[in-house]
Amino acid sequence: MPVNVLVVGGGSIGERHLRCFQQIGCTVALCEAIDARRIALCEQYNLEHAFASPEEAVTHAFRTVPWDGVVVATPAHLHVEHAELLAPATTAVLIEKPLCTALADVPRLQSLAATRLVQIAYVLRAHPATQHVRQLLASGTIGAVHQVTVNAGQHFPTFRPAYREIYYADRARGGGAIQDAATHWIDLVQYLVGPLAWVACDAAHQALPDVAVEDTVHLFGRTASPPVQVSFTLNQFQAPNESHLQLNGAHGSLAIELHRNRAGLFLHGDAEWTWTEPLIAERDDLFRAQAQGFLSAAVGSEPPLCSLDEGIAALRTTLAALQSTDEGRRITIADL
Repeated sequence: MPVNVLVVGGGSIGERHLRCFQQIGCTVALCEAIDARRIALCEQYNLEHAFASPEEAVTHAFRTVPWDGVVVATPAHLHVEHAELLAPATTAVLIEKPLCTALADVPRLQSLAATRLVQIAYVLRAHPATQHVRQLLASGTIGAVHQVTVNAGQHFPTFRPAYREIYYADRARGGGAIQDAATHWIDLVQYLVGPLAWVACDAAHQALPDVAVEDTVHLFGRTASPPVQVSFTLNQFQAPNESHLQLNGAHGSLAIELHRNRAGLFLHGDAEWTWTEPLIAERDDLFRAQAQGFLSAAVGSEPPLCSLDEGIAALRTTLAALQSTDEGRRITIADL
């Protein structure tokens, strides 16, 4: 049977979701308030249905059939509102990261999750390199993990040229490097080694033109049990587009190089890293994998790649990083 998916939000990430769900065989509709953008995407992707508001989309679903899945890809401060509006018309909701911008809104999503799937779109979990490393960690290949480091950055004017005009320029809408990019790494680290107990974060606007939000993040923290020290640096103005994560354990190290789409292993006694071949060909491969996993979770054939509880954990740590930056002190996650 055909699978019908509604994508809410026609910005760059919404368009990517639209394209990737189409490519795995779904019939996709779009909800986008900006007329010119909605019209252009309808023409480009040959969409049969498009709506100017969530209310229009819900009315359509009630008159025809519910959506098999809804993807909320609007700015983060609208995620909860849009998920609530569309929830009556679907049994599965995929919400872009970060989950929202305030912990006070979380109970509203928990209410939705009582009767439907709510999955969070932390797409780095879908990378085969991440899954490869998870398997090696589970098998004890490097023993107990003691430290995780991340070094990541890219040149936003090249890779995200519209950053000045979109949500990114406003922290209240989910903008800035912490909520836009660091939250991916926060989630990925917690996915691999468990939740952080506390964080200390120094973030600032260093170089990115025409915005005032932070473009550089230095964060460190520690998991509770077992204790793993975590640190990462991230910026959005450097020339190379590179992202490197390394886990150092009792018997060796594991690494993920997202810019090369590969995973590595270096055991004590080895002379050099052993790397996998590139595990994906293009970034859309991740989003197609995430889309397929979401649809499988929607029918109960596998668990969600990132559950609501895990999305809440990432949100709490992301908000703790923001608070630490503002107050200049270490923040205990449980105190939020």
